[in-house]
Amino acid sequence: MEDGIQSRTVLAGGSAIAYLEAGPPSGPVVVLLHGLASDSGTWDRAIAPLAAHGLRVLAVDLIGHGASDKPVRSYLLDDFADSLRDLFDVLGVEAATVCGHSLGGAIAVQFGSRHPVRMQRLVLVSAGGLGREVHPVLRAAALPVAPVVLRLATHSRLRRLYARPRLHRALRLTPDNVTNLRRAGRALGTSEGQAAFFAALRGVIEPAGQRGSFIDMGTLAAHVPTLLVWNANDPVIPVAHAHAAARHLPSSRLVVFEGSGHEPHRREAERFADEVAAFVGAT
Repeated sequence: MEDGIQSRTVLAGGSAIAYLEAGPPSGPVVVLLHGLASDSGTWDRAIAPLAAHGLRVLAVDLIGHGASDKPVRSYLLDDFADSLRDLFDVLGVEAATVCGHSLGGAIAVQFGSRHPVRMQRLVLVSAGGLGREVHPVLRAAALPVAPVVLRLATHSRLRRLYARPRLHRALRLTPDNVTNLRRAGRALGTSEGQAAFFAALRGVIEPAGQRGSFIDMGTLAAHVPTLLVWNANDPVIPVAHAHAAARHLPSSRLVVFEGSGHEPHRREAERFADEVAAFVGAT
């Protein structure tokens, strides 16, 4: 791959786990966790800049996602956290800075709670698990009828329609919108991917909103150095969740980028990498 980024797969916990790796092998380890209906590709713009700071970067395809195995199993936060521990064991990573976006943020917090000695620092990027509010589309996806609707929406004829540039122009989709839709299409294009998606989603979201808050549960650990990164106008998970977490963790650092979108690590990848590298260096 470009920019010295290597694509690898290992067997961890009985399942094949795919990940991208870049940066010096001896550098401080930063593990990147993506969100729902996504994969390690969401970090495509940030990996090389992070590695350029001397960090060893591991961008993981969570189990049930991307090129990793999608076994028939539960996909609760505990399951993801334990799968990540197994990956650490196989790769010989004793501890790392764990950076999670959206669902990946909730997994990062759970990982630190279950395996505290393996987490050096926590980076939460537009993270789930810090409040009830979430985009209505995700709430609707938690309804019982949602799997049937998704199967119809991902029929092969409709998938060909979605790929047409004319439709993208009519809907005024940006190149980033198209990239994200393609990534979601890969994630939801198979029955196994869809099953893993709904199992993971229903573990953290119900029709009324997110299932709970790590703040209320006291799961966020004050002794773990924490960086929060958000866009000011995030349409999926409101920036108010970041401010609430920052108040709960007065020693944490909060960085809010101007603009909208749910992916600050892609919209301002260079600045994101600078902030994470400075955070690792300072803590």
